[in-house]
Amino acid sequence: MSSYALIDDRSNIEIVSSILTSFLSNSSEIASLDVSKKSELVSALLSDLDENGVQLKWNDDVRLLALQTLKTLGRNVNGCELLFSDKGFLILLSHASLLSNDVVVDTPVAQEALTCIANALLLEEDTRDLFEKHNCISKICLGLKDVKISIKTQFLYSRILFLVTIKTSPIVKQLIDDLKIIDILHNTINNLVKEISSSTIVEPSPSPITRVTLLNEQLKFLFNLMHYDPKIVREEGKGKNQELPSKFEKLLPIIIKIITELPPPSPLPLSPPHSHAIHALLNFPVTPYKSIWFPPEQKTQQYALLNKFLETLKTMIFIAVNGDPDVGIENGQQKYGVNFDEVIPPLVALIRKLAEEDELARINAKNILLPDDPYIYIINLGCYFENNIDNFSLEILSDRSKPLEKGDDLSARLIRLMTSAMLPNLKDGVSELLYVICDQDVNLFIHHVGYGNAAGFLMNRNIMVPPLTSSSKQKVHSDKSINPITGQYLENEAPSLSDMTDEEKEREAERLFVLFERLKKTGVMNVVNPVEEAAKSGKINEIIDDEEKEESD
Repeated sequence: MSSYALIDDRSNIEIVSSILTSFLSNSSEIASLDVSKKSELVSALLSDLDENGVQLKWNDDVRLLALQTLKTLGRNVNGCELLFSDKGFLILLSHASLLSNDVVVDTPVAQEALTCIANALLLEEDTRDLFEKHNCISKICLGLKDVKISIKTQFLYSRILFLVTIKTSPIVKQLIDDLKIIDILHNTINNLVKEISSSTIVEPSPSPITRVTLLNEQLKFLFNLMHYDPKIVREEGKGKNQELPSKFEKLLPIIIKIITELPPPSPLPLSPPHSHAIHALLNFPVTPYKSIWFPPEQKTQQYALLNKFLETLKTMIFIAVNGDPDVGIENGQQKYGVNFDEVIPPLVALIRKLAEEDELARINAKNILLPDDPYIYIINLGCYFENNIDNFSLEILSDRSKPLEKGDDLSARLIRLMTSAMLPNLKDGVSELLYVICDQDVNLFIHHVGYGNAAGFLMNRNIMVPPLTSSSKQKVHSDKSINPITGQYLENEAPSLSDMTDEEKEREAERLFVLFERLKKTGVMNVVNPVEEAAKSGKINEIIDDEEKEESD
C-alpha cells in the first residue's frame, strides 16, 4: 500500500481505485502495516482529500474509497495523529458537509466522513474540542429535523451528538437553550416508536443500522443531556435554569411508551432499547408527574408500568440467579453476552424510586417481590381500590418450611442476592429495594428476609440491628414459631449438631468445606477453612482415635 504515496499521478481514477480496493480487501496487509508507513499513507490521503487536493478530479466512488481507507486505518490511533489533528478533522468535516450552512447532504461520501468523525470522537478525546471549535452542531440539528434524511445519516448524527456530550461541555447548553434539541428529540423519538410498533414498516436490508439502533443512540444522547444539564450555570435572565423535569417533561410519556408498547427483546428483556429507556427514566422525578407514571383514568391499569418493570425484573433474576448466585455467574454472563451486575441494577433502582415516592406502588411491589399473607394484601389493596381487586393476582404465601433464601421462587432468589460476593452492585441494589418496600422498617425487613440475610446490609448502612424478635408490624398467618435468623419455621429446621447422625454430620462438614473454599476463591477476604485447618492440626485424627478407643473398650 506504500505504493499509493509513490503514484506519480494520483488524479488517475483507475489507478487510485485499483490500489485502494486491493488494500481494503487485504486484511493481512492492513494488520502488518507499520506505524511509519501508516502515517505516510494517512498523510497522502488527507492531502489528496483536502479542499484543493486531487480529489477535485476524482468522482464520488474514489472519494468514498479514500474515506473508507482512512476509516480502516483510524481504528487504531497509532500512526493516525494527523487524522486526529485540526487539519485532518477539518477535511473530514468538509466531506461530511458540516462546515456549511446550506442544505443537508445525505450521500455515501458524507456518511463515510461522518463515520470517520464518530470514530475519531470515540478514540481521541481531544477531537471533541475540535468539533466544538468548528461549531458544527447547528448543522447536525438541522439534519435531524429533515424528515427525508436516511436512517443511517440520522444514526451517525445521533452518535456524534452522544459522543460530544459524553462529558460536561458548552455544547449541552447550546443544544438545549439555542437549538431546541428537546423538541427535535421529541419528534424523532415519537416517530421512531410509532414506526417500530407498526408492522407495516420494513427495515432496509442488509444494513445493520435500523430504526431500533437509531432509537438506542438517541436515548443515549438524551441521557447525557439530562445528566449534564443541571451542572450548567446560566446567567440570570438569559435562559436561566429551569427545573429539569419541566424541560424534558414532554419526553416522559414517549419514553414510557417504549416500555409499554414495544415488544421486549428476547431472551433478555432488559436489552436496548428498553434498557436505554430505563436509564433515561431514572432522571425523571416521580412525585411531580404521578399522573404520567401512574395514569389514574383506569384504576386497575394505573400501575401497569410498574408491573411491566416487575415482570422484566423477574425474568432477568430467573436468568441470572439459579441456585447460588455466585456459582456459574460467569458462564451465564458469557452465554448472554452481558454483565448482570451492570445491566440489572438500573431497573432495580427505578423500581425502588417508584416505591419510595408512591405508597400503592410500594404495596404492589412488595406483593410481588416479598409476598407474605394474602389476606393482609387483600385488606391493603381493598382500601385503595374500593374492594375491587379482581384484576390483581396475589402471590402464594411465602414458604417458611425452609430458610427464606432457599427455593426457586423470586423472593428466595432476591434474598440470595443480598449476600452475593460476585454481584456487588446487584446485591446493594436489591437490598435497598427490599428495605424500601418494607417501609424502611427494620423489624419488618428482618421478618421478610431473615436476620442473617439482613444483618450485613443494616450494618453497612449504620442502621442499628434490633434484638431478635418477630416483626411487631406484620405476622405470618400462622401460630407457628419462626427462627428470626433464617425466617424458617422452627419445627422444620434441621436437627442440631447433638441430634445429628454421623452421616448428617459428615454431609454438613462437606457443605461447610465447599462454602469456605468458594469464599476463598472470590478474593473478597482471606479466610482459613476450619475443616482444612482441623485436618492439618491433627484434631480430626484425634477425634477418630478417641472414637476408635471407645469402640475397643
